[in-house]
Amino acid sequence: MKIIFFGTGKFGLKTLEKLIASDHDVVAIVTQPDKKKGRGWETRPTLIKSFLEGSGSKIEIYQPEKASDDSFIEKINKLSADVFVVVDYGQILSKQVLDIPKKYAINLHPSLLPKYRGATPINQTILNGDNVAGVTVINMTERMDAGEIILQDRVDIDEEMDAVKLSSELSVKGAGIILKVLDLIAAGNEVLTEQNEEEALYAKRLNKDYGEINWRESSYDICRKIKGLKPWPGTYTHIDGKRLKIIDAVISDFVPDKSVPGLLFFGEDLLICTGDGAISIKEVQLEGKKVVSQGEFVRGYSIKKGTVLGKK
Repeated sequence: MKIIFFGTGKFGLKTLEKLIASDHDVVAIVTQPDKKKGRGWETRPTLIKSFLEGSGSKIEIYQPEKASDDSFIEKINKLSADVFVVVDYGQILSKQVLDIPKKYAINLHPSLLPKYRGATPINQTILNGDNVAGVTVINMTERMDAGEIILQDRVDIDEEMDAVKLSSELSVKGAGIILKVLDLIAAGNEVLTEQNEEEALYAKRLNKDYGEINWRESSYDICRKIKGLKPWPGTYTHIDGKRLKIIDAVISDFVPDKSVPGLLFFGEDLLICTGDGAISIKEVQLEGKKVVSQGEFVRGYSIKKGTVLGKK
């Protein structure tokens, strides 16, 4: 079948690799426009575009400012695609665009829909302490993540899993399920199932302020937050008026008799008191500095006795 792939971020790379290596004909790639990023404010291509250019692929790339532009719609209409495959694209597609392919516009979503519709399903899965995650392929409609389910697959989550690791596992799982769906469509064996609207949950968009740690919360909830907000917006606190990012931490077995939430102290490791115990710091990043281990931080930063984190 003729495929047009829509994608921008890292999550879609595995799917694109699988599509190009498959028997399907990828006739075009649609990705977001190049953007200025970094300290030098240099114009950089999307990860999808970088991958294609690095691979030497001759597949045509489109980068519309708006996928609803008439000129763009006219171009992709002429390609006579059977299916649009949309993974982590970053623009809402209008009905006019979704109606172009001969068969379907399908989307790979990193959750077990209807649970966690929206922008941050992977983060919310970790934040909520779920023990199962998954991917869903839907027939796209104008309503976000509300289309009919074609196929789903599951991934078990352990205590060590953070949002980065889960995203990586789901991207691999998703690439496989996309190919299964395309095979079903090609054979005319696809089955579409309506989502149960009563079970729909939404994963809200995150912002930088969401990452500030409240040390009065439980050790479990704080560690969930640290793992769930990787790599962005990340979690942070303050030490001596400076922002301190908490990159990695685990729940400590040590439970102080009396403590102040946020109190920084030494046991076998560098520990921070929480609402019900303590966590052990593994990696941190002081503002303007690089990521360091807790040992490097202790050696390089003069920690005053009685320091309580979180005070600006």
